[in-house]
Amino acid sequence: MPDDFSLRDLGEPPEASYEAVRRRVMGEIRRRKRVRNAMRIVAVAAGVVLVMAGLLALRPGPPMPRAPMLARAPGAPVLTPVNRLLARAARKGISPSRDRRERYAPAQELVVRMQTDDPNVVIIWMVD
Repeated sequence: MPDDFSLRDLGEPPEASYEAVRRRVMGEIRRRKRVRNAMRIVAVAAGVVLVMAGLLALRPGPPMPRAPMLARAPGAPVLTPVNRLLARAARKGISPSRDRRERYAPAQELVVRMQTDDPNVVIIWMVD
């Protein structure tokens, strides 16, 4: 039974056909080399960018600004002569005389007015 698709009956292709196939294959190889080289260049450039970004991230920047302080907490109470007298009397369990308290008493009370973020709220603190 004869095979209709037999390649034995075909003649030898001309020499120019071999040359055309060779040129096409070599062109494909060159194109793949160019693409591969371009990919290598892009990969190296990306690596350089990543290394530079890492070095810049590790470099210390300017110091962070401190948060503004709105109000300070009062410090330790200052012992004035009146406070010392009252403290000593409290330790001994006696009440100091009124005239001694008035003699060492400050002329006026200290009033501290604290503003808050809300304009409707004002804290007034009276200190003896």
